[in-house]
Amino acid sequence: MIKRLFLVSFCLCFVIQTVHAGIVEPVFKQFKDPNQDGVDNVPSTVSMQITPDGKKMFLLDHLENAGSKKVYIYDLTTPFDISTLDVANRTIVSIDGHGDDLGGNLDNKDIEFNNDGTKVFFFSEFGSLQIHNLTTPYDVASISSSTLVADDGLNYKTKYSVNNIKGVEFNNDGTKMYFVNGFPAGQTDIAQINLSTPFDPTSGTKVHTLDTEPAGVAYFTMEPSFDDDGTRLYISEANNNNTNNTTYMYVYKLSDPFELSSATFAGKWPITANGQKISAYSWTFGNNGMKAYIATEDANDDGDDIIYEYDLTCPYGIVICETDAVTAIGAQVEIAKNVIHQNSSTIFKRFEWLRRNDERANFTNHEVKLNIHNPILAALKTNFENSLKKNIQFAQASLKKENSNKNKKNWSHWSHVDVSFGRVGDTASSKPKEVNTGGLMYGLDKLVDNKIFGYALRYGRDDVDIQDELENELETHSLSLNIYSSVPIKSRSNLNLLLGVSYLKIDQLTKEQETGDRNGKQIYTSISYENENAYTKHELIPFGKFEMGVTQFSDYTDFGVVTNNVETHDRLTFRTGNASAGLKFDNILYLKKDKTLSRNGFIEYIYDFTPDIDHHVRSHIDNVKVKKTIKTHSLHNVKGNIGFEYMDSNGSTIAINYERFQSLNEAGHKDSLLIKLGTVNKKNANFDVIYEPTNNNKTEISYLKDFDNFKLKLKSNYNLFSKIPDYGANIEFSGTF
Repeated sequence: MIKRLFLVSFCLCFVIQTVHAGIVEPVFKQFKDPNQDGVDNVPSTVSMQITPDGKKMFLLDHLENAGSKKVYIYDLTTPFDISTLDVANRTIVSIDGHGDDLGGNLDNKDIEFNNDGTKVFFFSEFGSLQIHNLTTPYDVASISSSTLVADDGLNYKTKYSVNNIKGVEFNNDGTKMYFVNGFPAGQTDIAQINLSTPFDPTSGTKVHTLDTEPAGVAYFTMEPSFDDDGTRLYISEANNNNTNNTTYMYVYKLSDPFELSSATFAGKWPITANGQKISAYSWTFGNNGMKAYIATEDANDDGDDIIYEYDLTCPYGIVICETDAVTAIGAQVEIAKNVIHQNSSTIFKRFEWLRRNDERANFTNHEVKLNIHNPILAALKTNFENSLKKNIQFAQASLKKENSNKNKKNWSHWSHVDVSFGRVGDTASSKPKEVNTGGLMYGLDKLVDNKIFGYALRYGRDDVDIQDELENELETHSLSLNIYSSVPIKSRSNLNLLLGVSYLKIDQLTKEQETGDRNGKQIYTSISYENENAYTKHELIPFGKFEMGVTQFSDYTDFGVVTNNVETHDRLTFRTGNASAGLKFDNILYLKKDKTLSRNGFIEYIYDFTPDIDHHVRSHIDNVKVKKTIKTHSLHNVKGNIGFEYMDSNGSTIAINYERFQSLNEAGHKDSLLIKLGTVNKKNANFDVIYEPTNNNKTEISYLKDFDNFKLKLKSNYNLFSKIPDYGANIEFSGTF
């Protein structure tokens, strides 16, 4: 009897929970009339977009008031908040007379941008298209005949066999385009066009058509949209100004991102706002999928041509809620890379310390280091470190020198403590993250016949707080064993070798509740070549480094406490690594009495052979397995640096340095300009100010005090004028015994 009651209770709880879960519905927040007071249908919205920062909204007019085709541009005083839509000061731009005619009155039109906002596309339902190049991203107000991309003479409705183009969408990198064939009712579908040239609609081939009728579409379909990684597809439905009947938002799951052939219907949401039925003539997501905006053409109790704003309970949360697997798995990949970096970086610093102090009988060294470290956007080393070494006057030594001290053949022991913290700003590929890393490394090594050989054990803890609305966190514990060696191969040349293995345990938390855990193991190697000889009259010094790791994560289950969705993640094995080689120089241009002007810099080629990482996750709601891809962007890169430094006998330094990182695969690049002011007083204290005006006005201030065998260094940095600044603090105390 008791067992029977328990079974009944369990079944009732399950049914209640299932009914309670239902579909995930957007939460209506507010509405706004984009028309000026006393004026109706200006605009009557047929397509809408909002910028990634939420500061501008674009509406295309459906009725072509005053006989022209117009785009209405609004500023939002508060990003993503339509109550702050500045209707009185909106900008109205005509798209007539610049190229293809976009049709007559009541024609559907669509506005789309490329991935960085430097191109804007205006499509009409009858197949015409205007494309404009924008010098300033999303500056649609600047379009004219001079910004127009040459007319291709194509009719896209004919070229791709689409009846009516009610909506258009691109995938993230512009290699796929989608046309909604939204009319007539009963014949709606979506065509997928693969583009051989990104964001070039002329270069397409139609590869698949998704029939939307089995999902229950009763009227005509409009705008399509994807979530951020292309594993969910959304289509709106409209009903010709009739608010008496229910229209829906239709949602599909895609097991292969952005591939319509892998789509499975997931469910539909009856579109309502402010307690009434509305017809979504146009709509879009905003704020990383945490907002949705729907524009209507129908008159209702709220007025005519209204924009409705919704809050979503999870990213892209319409019908279903799923975790942001790309960000979460991407953060786990970065943690794995950081474990390798921390081990190799610390041990290679040990090599440098040993070679600076090779004539000392005692190689025992213990160091405590508090250092700002950003594992995702790691700070680039500069040649200004050379001047710091000059100011501190480190004694340079060579292992080539003979030393008869027999104690050198004994084992030396050393330790290293590091504590890192910082914040990484929002990027195109990941959400902001608070990063905290700590580690303790203990090592044993000895010097035999000018060769270094040793072992090192490191315990580390990484905490990553993903700055999203779900309050996701990752806590990682790692234990690493390293075997390392440094071998002189020629005069003043050394080959540094490292082989290591790590065990990782990752706990995933949402709102401070553990939702899943996974284990990991990795093996990695790092090799660097150092040559202290200078070649040619320009005193070029070659260098090179190779680093590679293979990591395997176990499968795990994420018991979502916010999404109400259990997800199973497959085992994941991936490799990471890079190889670089280059030439550096540091020579004196002018030397007179107590004044020195020197030139320094380097040229380096970097090959990042970390591939795209595919990860599979299955939702227990629909039992559909989807592929999530953590993208790599550039394989081939070149980094160049040149700087000039002036120093007097008192140690005062003025330096300027320019650096450029250039991708060879794409247009991506980064420019850095550093300005340094430094001084050294008679008490062996060094003060530096480094200013980077091309890097968000990043400013670094450091103070270093030398107490014989002890050194104290204080450092702080900040990115001025940044919406989400990177910041950090640094305290380093080290000593040798």
